[in-house]
Amino acid sequence: MVDLEELKTLLKFYKSSLGDEKYTVKEEKRVPVEVGQVRVLFWQPEEYVLIFHIEEEGLVHAVPLTIWTDLTTCLLKIHLISGLDKTRKILAPLPFYVYLRKEVLEEESFPIYIVRQDTIEKVLKVVERAPTWSSIKPKREFIKLVWKRYSELTLGSILATHIQRELQAEEEEQKAIIISYPVFLYQKHYNILQAYQRAASTNALKGENWLGIAEENKIVIYLPQECEEKRIKVKLFDSVIYEGKGADKLIIENLPKELKSHEYLEEHLHVEVLED
Repeated sequence: MVDLEELKTLLKFYKSSLGDEKYTVKEEKRVPVEVGQVRVLFWQPEEYVLIFHIEEEGLVHAVPLTIWTDLTTCLLKIHLISGLDKTRKILAPLPFYVYLRKEVLEEESFPIYIVRQDTIEKVLKVVERAPTWSSIKPKREFIKLVWKRYSELTLGSILATHIQRELQAEEEEQKAIIISYPVFLYQKHYNILQAYQRAASTNALKGENWLGIAEENKIVIYLPQECEEKRIKVKLFDSVIYEGKGADKLIIENLPKELKSHEYLEEHLHVEVLED
């Protein structure tokens, strides 16, 4: 076991190596991010991350790893030979996760090793159980310093992904047909609708030629591919609620609050493709 004085010395060395420089990988040398990669970040000093999940929008979930294995609260050690310079390395996880944009990782890091899925699971289990605080001051300071290096990038990456999702949602909504629920139909077909409220409800809906999902205060109807770019007619009960250019989905908003189940749509919502 390393004594307190040695830990203080290690922390001092780490602090003295800290700098603001970040080096980028030439575009032609960049390697796509994949789950299982251990990547070296070309910072001063170098940091390491283990990739364990990549979201569709490009937000990468990673565990930071360190060569300063005695200064972390995680006891697990990963032994590997770097694919970059063929040197042996011993890395240990830090007790937190970081979130980084895929494009930033590809620009500022390079994969040096691939670990198996069982190793990823072992690392995640250790990180989950490891304390983020230590009564040993050098360890406590080290964890704070490393988190500080990642914190701004992590928060920025999460925010950028959130903005991207918002823009995509707006774009999707612009492509969809949006209809406000006709209140007169609720009044006109009150008895039928109430019968459905007494039945067990489900969020998933299936009509004759459409699939749908009931969300909070709206229903999203996914239309057949043949509806796109063609004229369509949408009828609810015996009333036409939309007639015009088709799309891949139809959104019905402002649902009556009294309706908890919308299974009646399966029988009473009809989508028809009109002849050109």
